[in-house]
Amino acid sequence: MHMDELLRRIYYLKSYKGYPCLVSCIKRVKEDESRLYGIRKQVYCPVAREHGVKLENLEKNLRTMRDIFQIRGGTQLLETQLGGKQDSLYPRELIEALAECITDM
Repeated sequence: MHMDELLRRIYYLKSYKGYPCLVSCIKRVKEDESRLYGIRKQVYCPVAREHGVKLENLEKNLRTMRDIFQIRGGTQLLETQLGGKQDSLYPRELIEALAECITDM
C-alpha cells in the first residue's frame, strides 16, 4: 500500500498533536530500517528537532497515537496487512508495523 493510502486508513489520528511526528517517524524508518535499532537517537531526536518539540513530549504524543490507534481498531488493519496477532504495541512497534505496510513511498 502507498503511504497516502495508509494515511487515509488512519484518518482518525489527524486531529492529534503527534500525527505529523508519527508520519515523520514512519518516513525515517521507511528510508532506513536500521534506524529502528537506535530509534530514540536516530528517529525520535531528529523528528523532535524537525517539529520543534521536546523529546519527552514527542514520546508522550506517540504513546497517545498508539493508544488511539489500538482503541479505534488499527490493530485489525495491521493483522490484515501483515498477518499474525498484533496485540499491545510499543510506539516503536507501531512505527515499524506501519512502515512495513508501505510498499511504495
